[in-house]
Amino acid sequence: MTSLGKKAIACSLCAIIMIIPAINSSIVSAMSNSLSSENSTYKPFKSAVMEAERQKEQEILRRIPKGNAYIPAETILNIELTENISSKTMKKGNPVPLKTLDHVIINDVIVIPAGTPVEGVVTKAKKSGMFGRSGKLEFTINSVNTINNVRVPLQYSAMKEAGSDGGAVAVAAVVSLVGGLFMKGKNVEFPAGTHFQAKVTADTDLHVTLKELPDAMNPDKPHGISITLK
Repeated sequence: MTSLGKKAIACSLCAIIMIIPAINSSIVSAMSNSLSSENSTYKPFKSAVMEAERQKEQEILRRIPKGNAYIPAETILNIELTENISSKTMKKGNPVPLKTLDHVIINDVIVIPAGTPVEGVVTKAKKSGMFGRSGKLEFTINSVNTINNVRVPLQYSAMKEAGSDGGAVAVAAVVSLVGGLFMKGKNVEFPAGTHFQAKVTADTDLHVTLKELPDAMNPDKPHGISITLK
């Protein structure tokens, strides 16, 4: 090999050595953010939009006719996830499969039976990625209907972010930039059977008097849009 060729190789090696620390530094910094959530957890969170909607619902439902049956604000409902959901397969806007665990009973009358479907929706879903980037999954629990089809507004938001294998990612970042491309983080999963507690956000008028309540909540009675022809 000529002297000129050796000098060219030496210059190339010097350039690579100078670049690698900067690349590794950015990779390790990104990994440290992911590692902060190494143990998978979920926690409730609030958003300005959700709070504004809650206040609007409270204003609309604030005045309930005297003698009417209603579900009080702050009532806690136990909710169960009926199927596994994962950041790998879920997308923003997808429904979340949920149901009530217990009856909701007013004056000895069941108004929301156990097993009633509950409306939930995915608000954010992010698959795991390269360099150990963790997956993320967020969803809200929005409402449930009574037997007589009154929508009861609920509030609960769940967020879960997966951790990653910090040791393996750190080694990959130091040893090889290319190697890091093949180090994938973990996806998030909420298993079926996970329980949540959702809160009724406002006093909810059931549009029947307490006297009419047993008949209105009779599961054998048809419920829906009533049309009377004369």
